[in-house]
Amino acid sequence: MCLAAFVVKYVLFFANAVFALAGLGLLGVGIAVLVQFSDLVEIVPVAINSIPIAVIVVGAVVFLISVFGCCGAIRESRCLLIMYSVCMMILAAVKIYLAVVIFQNLSDIYNVVEGWIRDAFDNTNLREAFHVVEAAFRCCGVSGPGSYDGVYPALPPTCCADPADADLGTCAAADAFGGCANIVADWFNTFGDIVGIVLITVIVVELVAMIFGLFLSNRITNRKSSF
Repeated sequence: MCLAAFVVKYVLFFANAVFALAGLGLLGVGIAVLVQFSDLVEIVPVAINSIPIAVIVVGAVVFLISVFGCCGAIRESRCLLIMYSVCMMILAAVKIYLAVVIFQNLSDIYNVVEGWIRDAFDNTNLREAFHVVEAAFRCCGVSGPGSYDGVYPALPPTCCADPADADLGTCAAADAFGGCANIVADWFNTFGDIVGIVLITVIVVELVAMIFGLFLSNRITNRKSSF
C-alpha cells in the first residue's frame, strides 16, 4: 500500500471515530431536548416532539454508519467503503436540508413562541400546564409578572425566583422571573444554533469522509487488479 493510501486509511478510521462521537453528541442533545420538551407538549399546538426525535434518529444513524466506516477502513473492504461513501453522501444531503430549515425558522422563532405562550396563558384549561412550564423554564407569565394583573390576586409561586417566597405561597413582582415568551424563545434559539452548528460540522466531516472512502476503495481496486 502506498503512503497516501496508508494515511487515508487511518485518517478515515480516526475521523469516523470522531464522527461517531459527534453522532453520540447529537443523540445526547436530542434526548436532553426531548426531556425538556415534555413540559411544553400540552401548550404547544404542534407535534413539537418531532424535532428532538428527528435529531435523535439522525444521531443514531450517524453513529452506526461511522462504526460501519471504521470497519470498512481498517479491513480494507471495497464493498463496505463504497456503501459507506454512498451513505455519507445521502446523510450529508439530508443534514444540509435540516440545517437550512433550522436557520430559516430561527428568524421567526420569537413571534411563533410568543403566540404559543400567549394562547396557552389565555386558555384557562391549560393554566396548570402553563405553571409547569414556568417552573421548568424559570419564567413568569407571557411578558413578566405584569401578565397576571387582573388574573390572580397574587403571583403564583412558580413565578418566584426566591425559594423562600415560593414556599410561603407568595411572590413579589420585584422577585419574579422574566416573561416566558422571551425566555422560551431564547432557549429555542440557543437549541437551534447548537444543532445547526453541529450539523454543519458533521456535513463537512461527512463530505471529506466520503472522498476519502472513495479514494481508498479505488486504491484497493487498483492494488488487487495489479496482481
